[in-house]
Amino acid sequence: MNKPAAPGASLPGPGAAARHGAGTLFLVVGPSGAGKDSLIDGLRARLDPSRFVFARRTITRPSGAPGEDHLACSETEFERARSRGDFLITWQAHGLHYGLPGSIAHALAAGQHVIANGSRGVAGDLARAVPTLAVLEVDAPADVIAARLAARGREQGEDLQRRLSRPRVAYPAHLPLLRVNNDRDLATGVLRMLAAILSHLGELPATLAALWRKLDGERLTESQWAELLAAIVDGQIAASDRDALLIACANDLDDEELVHVARWRSRLMPRVSWGREQVVDKHSLGGTAGSRVTMVVIPIVAAHGMLIPKTSSRAITSAAGTADTMEVLARVDLTPEQLRTVVREAGACIAWNGRLNHSVLDEAMHALERPLGLDTRRWSVASILSKKFSAGATNVVIDLPYAPGGKLKSREQAEALAAIFEALGARLGMTVRAFPTDGSAPIGRGIGPALEVRDVLQVLACDPQAPADLRDKSLFFAARIIEMDPAVPGARQAEARARALLESGAARQSFEAIIEAQGRRPAPDWSRVQKRAVRASHSGTVHQIDARAISAIARSAGAPADPLAGIDLVCRQGQMVAGGDPLYWVQACDASRLSQAAEAAQRAPGIVIGG
Repeated sequence: MNKPAAPGASLPGPGAAARHGAGTLFLVVGPSGAGKDSLIDGLRARLDPSRFVFARRTITRPSGAPGEDHLACSETEFERARSRGDFLITWQAHGLHYGLPGSIAHALAAGQHVIANGSRGVAGDLARAVPTLAVLEVDAPADVIAARLAARGREQGEDLQRRLSRPRVAYPAHLPLLRVNNDRDLATGVLRMLAAILSHLGELPATLAALWRKLDGERLTESQWAELLAAIVDGQIAASDRDALLIACANDLDDEELVHVARWRSRLMPRVSWGREQVVDKHSLGGTAGSRVTMVVIPIVAAHGMLIPKTSSRAITSAAGTADTMEVLARVDLTPEQLRTVVREAGACIAWNGRLNHSVLDEAMHALERPLGLDTRRWSVASILSKKFSAGATNVVIDLPYAPGGKLKSREQAEALAAIFEALGARLGMTVRAFPTDGSAPIGRGIGPALEVRDVLQVLACDPQAPADLRDKSLFFAARIIEMDPAVPGARQAEARARALLESGAARQSFEAIIEAQGRRPAPDWSRVQKRAVRASHSGTVHQIDARAISAIARSAGAPADPLAGIDLVCRQGQMVAGGDPLYWVQACDASRLSQAAEAAQRAPGIVIGG
């Protein structure tokens, strides 16, 4: 148990001076495992060093021991220092002596605020020396603390249980008590501590008030979300604070808050009016290599006569995005005025969304998502549907691919997200239908912009060599959109209509009209391409084609920056192969990139062959 020092252990002179100073002493307390040391370290870079001082404790523990950066000394040296009056206050805990330096009182008297790691047991005695004391309690749920203590490995078994069950001393009732719940990531915990300090000092900026509330686990109202998001987009909130909010949003965004975020985002730009009662769109959550379904669906739907202005993204981590692939054939970097002209002429477009609905929020979230392993699915729903609403869509069909290594790990996750998409769409006044699809293997044979274009053109031309999986999935989603046409009586008729538009050549003609309206680009020069075969090491059945691994090899070859680079699959899942048979071809225009990708493919081809 903590043993407070005798009252005479404080420095009487500087302690008295502190009574007339403007500085506040923030005594940071909390159980072991709450994360006090980490939060204090994280706070150092956030506070002005001319106004805030971080006290360094003296402890009778060797230097270099795990934990805080302290001044180490022996018990004899500690007692000498206490006799000299070097400490503001001392105490004992866990068989060790602790002391806070007397220089704290001088800093407080000079108007500086001090952050000190302390013990709740000395709060009463310390308050008599420092009347500006505020207790800053860091805590976390019991299971979180237990996990942290177990991970650091200092205590085990009964020692760990004793530490967890240790009774907590009450604080004097008159002391200001600031609580920080450190139950999440470090960035959120640091910001919560910063908010507590600045709030106590009356220095919390008005623009950040809603941010602190959200980081503290509160549910924000629609007006609070509007204030907070506007401050971020307008650049009033620092990038680090913005990132902490996005992390909190990824971790904790309930259904009502999801609606608030989507509604605010949908008002960032005036909603586009196309002069049609029904405007349709199709979106995929992505993650399936080679899946250029959109480039087949759009011309089929446009050939049916429905208005479908489609904007798509470029690749972030894949070998090609829809915009990268369409750019092989036509210009995709369109202004809003140019896009309107294209849609007026062709009834559709397949354009890049970067110039049309770019969001600093999404850009920041993408930068955090992969390094931190954030689950951004709910945030993505608000982002996607707010953009569809702003683009004038009334009806939207969503493709939700699921795969063990994808954004959605299982069909169950995809079905749950589908329900969120459809419910939020209804709250925004749109009709949204979302469909889980198997994304465990690539769709089509080509992975990389130009190779994916080849597959798309084969499907639209009804070429016998066209990939059947790309054709079938495209017809499924085209039919789901056509089914939304009030003039089409049902699903069966929608499917027959989609198939007829493809087989008659109407969809191909529609695609050519879109290309011409956007601005046709010269055909790629395939003579520059070099290829390497990746062959089966043994005979057997292709059990798995890892879409993520294959996509990574295509990126290593230069895709999508080199539109001709990528992977040309030869095998399919379930196919029998003999040892030495080509599984796929790696291709690139740059010889060094080709060698690099081919070597990576030989080490880990991304294809599992069973015996």
